[in-house]
Amino acid sequence: MGFSFFVAMRYFFSKKELKVINIISLISLIGVGVVTMALLVVLSVFNGFTSLASDMLSYSNPDLIVVPNKGKVLDLKDINIQQIAKLSQVQNCSPVIKESVLISCENAQSIVDMYGVQEEYFRISNIDTTMYIGNTSLYTKERANCILGYSLMLKMSLYQGAEKMNIPIQFCIPKKNPTNVIVPEDNLNIDKVLFSGSFVTRSEMDDNVAIVPLKFAQDLMEFPSNQVSSLHIKLNDSKKTNQVKAEVEKLIPENYVVKDRLEQDPVYYKVVKAEKLAVYIILGFIIFIASFNIMGALSLLIMTKSKDIMILRTMGATKRDICKIFFTTGVMMSLIGMVCGLILGIIFCLLQQHFGIIKMGASYIIESFPIKIYFTDIIAILLMVVTISCLCTGLMSRKIKFNK
Repeated sequence: MGFSFFVAMRYFFSKKELKVINIISLISLIGVGVVTMALLVVLSVFNGFTSLASDMLSYSNPDLIVVPNKGKVLDLKDINIQQIAKLSQVQNCSPVIKESVLISCENAQSIVDMYGVQEEYFRISNIDTTMYIGNTSLYTKERANCILGYSLMLKMSLYQGAEKMNIPIQFCIPKKNPTNVIVPEDNLNIDKVLFSGSFVTRSEMDDNVAIVPLKFAQDLMEFPSNQVSSLHIKLNDSKKTNQVKAEVEKLIPENYVVKDRLEQDPVYYKVVKAEKLAVYIILGFIIFIASFNIMGALSLLIMTKSKDIMILRTMGATKRDICKIFFTTGVMMSLIGMVCGLILGIIFCLLQQHFGIIKMGASYIIESFPIKIYFTDIIAILLMVVTISCLCTGLMSRKIKFNK
């Protein structure tokens, strides 16, 4: 144990004469602890919401997607799907057509995102695990079926039991090359499918997605059998996304691009990261303000210990040694407050994870606030508190005046 650290420990844990300073130090320590706990809890809540949103997006956004650089058409003749499917980390891949269309059922109408898919798509998106009514069968006796999001089903005035009644849903989209100016209806491609089921993903897909067979979508959009919008890929291990992405890029032409889940919806993730960074900075500033209390307590300690400073100087202690004593005392206050705050924050987060102490209300898709602790957040908080406390206590310890 070094001389400076030993003296700092004696000052910090002293119970004699310094009752006021001890109270101020305790208040400062509690301040740092409370802000540290708040920072960990808020960052963990952001992590929870981000993870929840990522789970929701997993239904619409696959692990990897291959799309054209320009335009909206991907030619399957340019891509060897079998070769991609043989990659060790690829679990499944399937071509998909996505387009905005108008659907109608009796008097109800809505503009939706039509997904033209093969059976493999359900194993990629896990939509089959979210079915509320009906099933994911795309054909019934060679008649095309349609699967709607639950909210969209209600919007089309369909209810439980409708999947057994062979109710037709009409799909409508403008032709590629309209020819009839007099009769607008002749410029539309119109076809019907049977409603066969509904899914609930608790995401935007429930409001505006209709899933139909790939062949039906190609015919409606006047696409040949080799043209689709994208190629969806599901991986065995999402942690190896970057590795597999690089392998897929080598197997496709330069006029196509491979996107991971984050790149498929970049605006959302940029907003979430920006908000998390803003909270980190704001609460970091509050920690900086709380450190001023430690500076105040340290300055009172320096004033009270002026006689001790003279004695230590007489005994041969250098200015650097004395500065180091009070620097260590200030840093010790910050670190103890930070450790207590982190422990309390982790305990609260674990309780919230397991028992859902703070509820969100019945109108939300989840009952309680989601929360997820990341080790990187703990490290970031440690670095920030240590940096701020070292700066503040360093500045204060340098203000010690020595009598010649």
